[in-house]
Amino acid sequence: MSDRGARGPVQIAWASVSLSPTGLPTALEAEMRRLGDAALRRYRSLDADAGRRFAVGRLLLAELIPALGTDAATIESRCDHCGGGDHGRPRVMGAPYEISVSYAGEMVVAAAVRLEAASALGIDIEASSTDIDVPLTELADLFSPRTAPSLRSWTEIEAVVKADGRGMRVSPADVSFGGPSAVLLPGGRAAGVPGNPGGFEVASAPGPAGHVVSVALAPASTPG
Repeated sequence: MSDRGARGPVQIAWASVSLSPTGLPTALEAEMRRLGDAALRRYRSLDADAGRRFAVGRLLLAELIPALGTDAATIESRCDHCGGGDHGRPRVMGAPYEISVSYAGEMVVAAAVRLEAASALGIDIEASSTDIDVPLTELADLFSPRTAPSLRSWTEIEAVVKADGRGMRVSPADVSFGGPSAVLLPGGRAAGVPGNPGGFEVASAPGPAGHVVSVALAPASTPG
């Protein structure tokens, strides 16, 4: 159902919701049941459009992590901020992966990386209709007095705050970038957030035509 690519150790898959062969509600519900009770409950709680996007994201992750959909591994998305809502950062339980999902209209992109390669992962996708390296004037107030980011840079910022785990509780204007860094990601550069000033690498990533995709990683945790 998807197209695939990779950036360094990160495996990436994407698909259009409108082209998904499992787009019928009954088929999607069956697939969510296969992926576990949490996925089924989340799917049933959403409206039709949001439910389709959620389901395609979970199915893309199941393509990237074969253990999903078996008794060995499931995905949980408990919110760390509110303490229990099923709308937080998705985590794999029972398999050694970090994961991330992003949406842009009908397009869904999912990413997975093994914990032996990275301890955190974020991916972001945005539709592209203009020069992706021109500053986004609609973001000028948010980043003032600095120059607003381009679309390419904006996807990098979003990927970094997702990898950080706090999402938009970190101001996008507080994401900082350093020089080239390709320890984890070919063509990457260093990035940081308050409290973790240099803890990430971020780079452009493969994705669907007409879209910009970036991925961010934190190094694998080292024992003791």
